[in-house]
Amino acid sequence: MKKLLVLLLILSALWIVKISFDLYRLSAGQEALAQQQKALEQRNASLNDQLAALNRQLSSSAAPAAAANSSGAAPAPQASALQPAALIGQQLDLVEFALRQQQYPLALEKLNQLNQNLELYALAPALKASLHQAVGKDRQMVMQFINANAEQQGKLAAVLDQLDQGIAQELKAQYAQPAPQPERSFWQRWIQVESVQQPSPLLMQRALILKEAQLRLLLAQQQLHKGQYLAFQQELTEAAQILKPLPDAKARYFVQRLNELKKIPALTAPILNTRALIG
Repeated sequence: MKKLLVLLLILSALWIVKISFDLYRLSAGQEALAQQQKALEQRNASLNDQLAALNRQLSSSAAPAAAANSSGAAPAPQASALQPAALIGQQLDLVEFALRQQQYPLALEKLNQLNQNLELYALAPALKASLHQAVGKDRQMVMQFINANAEQQGKLAAVLDQLDQGIAQELKAQYAQPAPQPERSFWQRWIQVESVQQPSPLLMQRALILKEAQLRLLLAQQQLHKGQYLAFQQELTEAAQILKPLPDAKARYFVQRLNELKKIPALTAPILNTRALIG
């Protein structure tokens, strides 16, 4: 009995330590994501400042240019000073970063802003028309990618929910149906009641393994929602390795489904055609 209690305490302590480590790793990932979000906001603010400066420069140069045209003098070129290619490239960087972070509304918003800002840049009419067309195609590709990604994530999340429910049912059945005990007389039950009520080590170990696998599925769902597909696959690998030692058919089924999920490739964000036009 004492050995059984010591074994259960050791298993429980190891499980708690492992859960604490997983939560720490998840917290570190969330902090890194917050830093990336802050960097995106800073780049967005910098780009907005540049666009505001561009608008002021265009407004201030409008009056001298009109006076020069009326007097017959040639207007000073503005394209080299404004550097439209650099501004367009920065906006495309924001679009691509938003796609990688799964901030799809922001990516579409930046594409729409870029399409509007093209009218502010000193570009050749033919190049400007080509850029408008390229931005429109990029927006269509991004929309298709968003829809396909949402469909794939929905399917993956549905399978994860099924596995989570299956493990929960196994845990419920395991606790609800104790191992059958042979018939004993009143005095035998009274003398051995303590040992009969103690669960077997194998039963308790299986419950802990299922609980840990359930935690891994929860972490996998969180990584999937954040768009961290490599981390998502890593959590699936961990869950499969945890369940693999169990010999029962249900555990083998769970491992098989997890391995099938791991084989599904991640969808990659589309390459923006607009960038090819600005060099």
